[in-house]
Amino acid sequence: MSELQNLPCCIEGLDEILGGFKSPSTILVAGTAGVGKTTMALQMLSNAAKSGEKVLYIPLTTVTSERFEKLQAVFPFIFENISTHPLNRQAAEKDPLSTLIEMGNVITSENPDRIVIDPITPIGFGFVEQERRRFFYTLDSMLKESNALVMLTGELLEEQIHGSVVSHLTDGIIYLSKENSGYHTAHKLRVLKMLGSNLQKSGMSTSREYSYDVSSDGFVIYPRLVSSKLDIISETKIRSGVENFDLMLYGGMIAGNSMLVAGEPGAGKTIFSWSFIMEGLSNGENGVIVSYGERPEQIIREAAKFNWNMQQYVDSGQLQFIHSNPEEIHPAEHAIKLKGLVEELGITRIVVDGLVNLEITFPDNIKLRGYLLSLINYLKSMGVSSVFTTELDPQTGSIMSNEASFIMDSVVTLEQILCSNEVKRYLRVLKSKGSRHGLIMREYVISDTGIKLQCDVLP
Repeated sequence: MSELQNLPCCIEGLDEILGGFKSPSTILVAGTAGVGKTTMALQMLSNAAKSGEKVLYIPLTTVTSERFEKLQAVFPFIFENISTHPLNRQAAEKDPLSTLIEMGNVITSENPDRIVIDPITPIGFGFVEQERRRFFYTLDSMLKESNALVMLTGELLEEQIHGSVVSHLTDGIIYLSKENSGYHTAHKLRVLKMLGSNLQKSGMSTSREYSYDVSSDGFVIYPRLVSSKLDIISETKIRSGVENFDLMLYGGMIAGNSMLVAGEPGAGKTIFSWSFIMEGLSNGENGVIVSYGERPEQIIREAAKFNWNMQQYVDSGQLQFIHSNPEEIHPAEHAIKLKGLVEELGITRIVVDGLVNLEITFPDNIKLRGYLLSLINYLKSMGVSSVFTTELDPQTGSIMSNEASFIMDSVVTLEQILCSNEVKRYLRVLKSKGSRHGLIMREYVISDTGIKLQCDVLP
């Protein structure tokens, strides 16, 4: 018997979770219709073929071979070197023995490195359970003799998996599902079992769900952010860029910490965040602005009104933008983009402007808290300082991003109070982990150079 080899998953994001597939082995990808099982399988085969592997795709279909080739044009990512051998689905349901012989002949003829049978569950559908089991045991022996990495797709609900004979013959099981989440459909992947994978060691877990995207462009999985362990807690303080605000924190914000800035519309929370990012840029640091409302060109134009030339930092590569329409936000995709920029460009400051737009994409507070915790912990572990903005309820004065206020290291509120027909603005530091902070509310003004606190001595 040949030794197990480690092969890349050939699916974006999955290698980071699993560390690859073991070969020879058989993997079941299960789920209901429309979750992306076929797209995932074709993505794997295409990328493997591009890397020089010999791959075989065996779809069970009622469509003719010529018609099937035309349907493949829907997926532009498919590599032309995929050997395809369609089997008639109706025949497979009624006469599994002939289907088994045909499969065996094509596998022996092609001698592929990877095989996909899509789907496996209809085979022998009309037979009694004993005969179906006999068929699958024989199929399992045949696939093992091929010494290939085999992926089977199955039209199964999660509760049906363990009762299916197919699940007992496979070395790994991946379950795909989808659910409504805020403005979009959330696709979730779970690894129920996997031969040779040590997910706990890599910081991943089979008990966790992983988000993914599926479209005609392919299949992408978004691994969770894994924080490296910090041996030394930073005590270095950095300047905020907001005039006199650092006095409120006795020298500034601790490097690598997170800050939530909450305020009513017009209170200046976005201007506060721009001051923070511009302070870093002017000192040679690299930064990212994540926005959900205004587009990058709008932000650059508005910032210029305060004599902040963001464009020069965009041109030099110091400043990056991540922008999404609130109705199209995919939190996991955002996190992976952010991770890529942090690690590729050495980002040290990040602004997330309009946290409430992100929060509406989560179905419940538990998942929101989990996402924010993983993001904040990751940024902290990378030494990235971050400012998040959110809304204050004008009626109650409460922070609308309540979950975030518990997670962030520092929380600052910007309030507008009507005094004798005049609106005055006040800043208050509610908390600042690891550092003393002033307890007195301080008045501030918004001028043509940004925000300025009306204090010039320590609180």
